[in-house]
Amino acid sequence: MKSKAIAHQFEFWEYLGEAGNFFRRDGGYSTISAEDFTWPSRIFDLSSPNVGLLKQTIQLKGMPHSIAVEDGDTIGKELESIGFQIRSVVAGMTLLLKTSMSFSISKSIHRVSNQEQIKIFANIASEAFGYTIYPSSLFGLLGANRVQLFMGRYKEDYVSCGILFLDSNKDSGLHMIGLKKDFRGLGLGKAMTSHLLHHAIKNKSEQVHLLASKLGSPIYSKLGFQNRGYLKSYII
Repeated sequence: MKSKAIAHQFEFWEYLGEAGNFFRRDGGYSTISAEDFTWPSRIFDLSSPNVGLLKQTIQLKGMPHSIAVEDGDTIGKELESIGFQIRSVVAGMTLLLKTSMSFSISKSIHRVSNQEQIKIFANIASEAFGYTIYPSSLFGLLGANRVQLFMGRYKEDYVSCGILFLDSNKDSGLHMIGLKKDFRGLGLGKAMTSHLLHHAIKNKSEQVHLLASKLGSPIYSKLGFQNRGYLKSYII
């Protein structure tokens, strides 16, 4: 059984793919295929697929090359046995919200509300994470009632980004919290995280989920997030 943090992430990817019309479910797995197979393109939520056939299809360039599998899932071993390699491992983390908790909002952080702002958001995220994010992958989220995109301003420019997603269990998730490289160390990432958590409380969520890298996990642990499992990304 998936951890709630990782199940939340899978639901976010599905919601994102459906909003952008690049999601499909067949062959025992889900696929999101954005423009040029850039972010968030991947295969996930595998349930007894034919991994040999899946490998052949990927090698024919008909599908994304990245496969997300929860740590401990036997499918991960099957993938490794036919030549897939682990590209990254991130922690699925959960914060249990309490009535005594409060988080500050920032007047410098604004909600994204149009396509021009989506383009700015995508530019910030691309620089922050080091890979291409096309605005077209995010356009479908405009006006979506379960997703909020935010950008943070520093002086005259927008330099930070973040997404809040409300899943079908009414849990909230923090996604794509990032900063332009020249603006790190100024507390802007912390401000974005606090802003998103404030809105998670407004969602009346009892739990908040996120994925964290090895470097990010200690930061979120200090906020009360607990590790609830790992998500591995495989490539061929």
